[in-house]
Amino acid sequence: MQDPTPSLPCLCARVRRASRALTRAYDEALAPAGLTVMQFSALRNVERMGDPTLTALAQATGHERSAMWRTLQPLAREGLVTLGAGRGRDAGRIEITEAGSALLERALPYWQAAQDRLHVGLGEDRRRALIALLSEVEVVLA
Repeated sequence: MQDPTPSLPCLCARVRRASRALTRAYDEALAPAGLTVMQFSALRNVERMGDPTLTALAQATGHERSAMWRTLQPLAREGLVTLGAGRGRDAGRIEITEAGSALLERALPYWQAAQDRLHVGLGEDRRRALIALLSEVEVVLA
């Protein structure tokens, strides 16, 4: 009987494992600021994009709308963002508050420490190659 399992490693499993390791490293680094990397990214993108809609924010970050909505809910409860009202789920704009901007500023050094750890660990050439490869994967699967 032939072995039904492929001899090559599953790319999806490897990328997911690496993704969990990266998420864990950034979450641990951002813990003193009280943010997860997903929350940090959401705040940073809301600030950069200038009051985006939910759809625009989800598309810009490569997330499902529902996942982005779940990420924004605790940020809104804590007064870090406001979720604008309007017709339909996308009519309102997401705005970062002064408290959200202040927290983002406090969290930035923790995020930078995680970045630096990876940059040093990978080295410049491998970091650039990894970013290029991940971009290619996105294009191939789009």
